[in-house]
Parts: sequence; C-alpha cells; structure tokens
Amino acid sequence: MSDEKVKPNEISSAVAGTLNSWTADIQYGIINLTDEKAERLKELIKNASPKRTGKYAKSWKVKVTENTFSTYEKTVHNAKHYSRTHLLEKPHVKRNHKGSVAAQVHIQPAAETVKAEYIAGIEKIIKNSQSAGGGRKTYKK
Repeated sequence: MSDEKVKPNEISSAVAGTLNSWTADIQYGIINLTDEKAERLKELIKNASPKRTGKYAKSWKVKVTENTFSTYEKTVHNAKHYSRTHLLEKPHVKRNHKGSVAAQVHIQPAAETVKAEYIAGIEKIIKNSQSAGGGRKTYKK
C-alpha cells in the first residue's frame, strides 16, 4: 500500500483502486499457477499411467475449459482413451462376468499431490502480492 494522503470524500475511490490493483495482481499470479500445475498434473499422471503399449500414457492433454473475467479453468484429460480412465482407476467385473479386475490407481494420487501444491501456491501468491506490500516485481509471461 502507498503512503498517499487521501481526502475524506475520495476514500471510496482510493480503496476501490487499491482493491482493483490487488485483485488483478492476484488473478495474474493464479492464472500462471494454474497453467504450471495443470502441466505438472499431466506429467505426474503420464508417468504413473499403466504402460502396456504406452498409447494410454502418451495421450494425456491439458486444455482451457473456461476463460472469463472471473474464472480460469484448465482440464487434464485423456484425449484418445478417455473411456479407460474410469476402468483403470476403479475395480470392475470382467466382461465375461467371471472374476474382477483390480484397480490401477494413478489419477487420484497425482491429483491429491497437485491439489496440495496448488493451495500452497495460492496462499503464497496472496501473501507475496505486490499490492499487499511484498512480492516480486514481474510475473512470468
């Protein structure tokens, strides 16, 4: 925060300006963090995926699913073998109904790891925000 003097009738516009600056600063940091953690999640899932032929592991992708003023969302998905993710992640009965197939859990542990990193990253962005009096001068583009 700056040490500018504000007249009593200008307090609301000064507070609004400071909040807008703080919000934009944090939004930009969270967008960068979201990009980084989505790629990290993709790589963790790719490395933990069962590898019979390797095609399933190679087809993990990241895409932007929503990008509005208030929302930025990315989805990590399996582009070619999307129907296998549930079958591999959860135990199920075999096609001939004789026995069951054990789960090969590979998505959930990666998601939990990245979720914890993401929450810690958001807390760090808020604490180190330039508008809050700390932080770095520039963000990566």
